[in-house]
Amino acid sequence: AEGQIDMMVFIRTSLLHHRRHHHYYSLLLLPSILFILFYIIIIHSNRAEAFSTLHKNMPTSTAPITITTTTTTTSSTKLSAALSTSTRVQETLDPCVVLMKELLTKYQHKWNRNNNDNGDENDNNRKMYSLAQGIVHWSPPPSVSQAMISAMQQQQQEDLHQYAPDEGIPELIQALKEKFKRENNLPCPRTRTRTSSTNIDVIVTSGANQAYMNCICTLLSEGEECIVFRPYYFNHVMAVQMTRGQDALRIGPMDENGYPCLEWLKQQLEMDEEGKKKKIKVVTIVNPGNPTGVSMPTKRLRDIVDLCKSHSIWVVMDCTYEHFDHNASNSFIIDGSDNGHGENDHPTLGFHCFDDENVMNIFSFSKGYAMAGYRVGAIAINTTSEEGQDAYQQMIKVQDTIPICASRISQIAALGALSAGRQWVLDKVKTLDGSRELILDALSSLECCMGGTGAMYVMGKLPDGMDDLVFAEMLIEKYGVAVIPGNFCGLPGWIRVCYSNLPMEDCKVAAGRLKNGILDLCFSSFKESVQ
Repeated sequence: AEGQIDMMVFIRTSLLHHRRHHHYYSLLLLPSILFILFYIIIIHSNRAEAFSTLHKNMPTSTAPITITTTTTTTSSTKLSAALSTSTRVQETLDPCVVLMKELLTKYQHKWNRNNNDNGDENDNNRKMYSLAQGIVHWSPPPSVSQAMISAMQQQQQEDLHQYAPDEGIPELIQALKEKFKRENNLPCPRTRTRTSSTNIDVIVTSGANQAYMNCICTLLSEGEECIVFRPYYFNHVMAVQMTRGQDALRIGPMDENGYPCLEWLKQQLEMDEEGKKKKIKVVTIVNPGNPTGVSMPTKRLRDIVDLCKSHSIWVVMDCTYEHFDHNASNSFIIDGSDNGHGENDHPTLGFHCFDDENVMNIFSFSKGYAMAGYRVGAIAINTTSEEGQDAYQQMIKVQDTIPICASRISQIAALGALSAGRQWVLDKVKTLDGSRELILDALSSLECCMGGTGAMYVMGKLPDGMDDLVFAEMLIEKYGVAVIPGNFCGLPGWIRVCYSNLPMEDCKVAAGRLKNGILDLCFSSFKESVQ
């Protein structure tokens, strides 16, 4: 365009000049003008062709653009490939909680008007209820907001906008070490009497999911495998798929109790040892279990840890639901708490974890302390050995790459939460007993159920041939209740139901709808469709 403007200026100048000196340039000017005009026509023609080709490849509406992997060719340029995304991410599970929220939004209009066909007697409540996402209905302890207000009013305010240390602010690191020692046996008392003491180091993360991602990135190399047990926590599978690919997953079975099958694990590790190249590097355990809702006994966990240690395998132990050990499978009385804490005046129970050198323990503030939106988790690593020290140092690289650090103000909030004490959380968890019974009753017509002893979930098996994905959408549409389809947990034909995310009165309504929905969709409608 600038070249064409320069040419036009030259022509105009030349014409003015010709008027003054026509007797010198009359023989030269006309050929020059003809050449310039010819040049402009050629350039304009090429530009018009290029814009015409570009216009054909542009969207003709304001609808979202779908990017494909087909190549696009113009008259002047050949692109090697169209814009595309990572195949690993494409092959990763879809985020099921997000999908359930989208379905709730999709059918919201049906519940914005009176609907008496939702299974509730005389129910004029037009709300929709989610029994899908694993959250608690209560708010964080008051000490959380108090800690943040205090930090903003005092000298700490000068640092709030600054990056925190990668591993976490020193005050929270120290508080977590004290908490782990007192409430989780990290390090365990049996090791405190040893000549060489056990050292536990901590990295504060942006939630437990990021903590698990840290572990996978730190421990698992290309060509190595991570074991998870079906039914599994979908975000764990997603982390492995996204970073190392589907081939890095080895999925094992649970037994009839909802425990990882020890015999299968033993066979896999022995077969791996006999192979030309050792592949298994990490075993993932969630206890209390998500999505199983089962709290495993300490002995079974000890057997898994010892078996993996004998084969030099890392165990990533996700202890997110440490406060939800309903049948006290891993509980112990905390020293000095027998004088009574909390409103029930009873000793405080801790949750036993494993301080072995091959174990990494993951913790979260999202569940018991109701701080899901603050995004604070932690990893406890045994750094007594050189291998543990190296794992910690390598994980700092991962931490610095993903979040750099957890939010400073969120870490201060977590510090405030710890000051409320463990019994504050346990008293809140105790209030879920009624809601758990309501959900168990809602699932009672199903052939088989799993859970109720730990975490905040119960799983139920739908009748044979019933698609859990179809059931979940119909349940939302017709009954205004959301659950998680078992497909996302590797267990098609099942559903996962959370009983902690609604207050008791709302849970009663939701459980009633769920019960009627199961009876109608799984038995009445299903039988009719089969016939």
